[in-house]
Amino acid sequence: MFICENCKKEHDSSYASGRFCSKKCAKGFSTKAKRKEINEKVSKTLTKEPYRKQCPECKKIFYTKLKRKVYCDNTCSAQDRIKNPEFIKKLSIIAKKRCSTLEERKRLRDIGRKGGFGKRGITKGGTRYESLVEKEIFEYLEDNNILFEPHKNIPNSSKVSDVYLIKEDLWIEIDGINREKRKKWLGKNYGYWLEKLELYDKLDLKYKIVYSIKDLKLWQN
Repeated sequence: MFICENCKKEHDSSYASGRFCSKKCAKGFSTKAKRKEINEKVSKTLTKEPYRKQCPECKKIFYTKLKRKVYCDNTCSAQDRIKNPEFIKKLSIIAKKRCSTLEERKRLRDIGRKGGFGKRGITKGGTRYESLVEKEIFEYLEDNNILFEPHKNIPNSSKVSDVYLIKEDLWIEIDGINREKRKKWLGKNYGYWLEKLELYDKLDLKYKIVYSIKDLKLWQN
């Protein structure tokens, strides 16, 4: 059993790191009475003497407060790993292929590695998008005067769809990374995806999965 630092009661450490028994106690610990003590700890950490190190890649001398930091920046870290034959051997065939062309690296950057969320922003018509695939689809619907509702909640659920076509009464899921092929890597995110599809079936809603703007255009034509 653990003792809460705020209320001094025993607890099972299920909340956060085990220092507190609940969110309320964690917040309560940072009170005016404890503020001076907390500020002193923070000040001590921020003002401690930095470590003097030499980057193994560029040989540049740099200073850091992180004891485990080895390289002066991410560029040197990446360059050193690429030159390491053992590191290259560990890369899978698929990983090597993904990094081999500029087009593939751009695609990965755009859709993001997890859940498909890449570049975010607002379309010309004022619709918020969370990936470049969404941007293309939303702008296509806007340009063709197709009534739609983005990121609409599925009925009686907290889960959110990507697009709902109002006139067609059709729900559309945009799967820019093809989750079925990457289900082992996605883990819990893949389970969330399956739950959403099962919900559509359970509520007897019409839905369609599209992987790109081409799929949407082909389906409409």
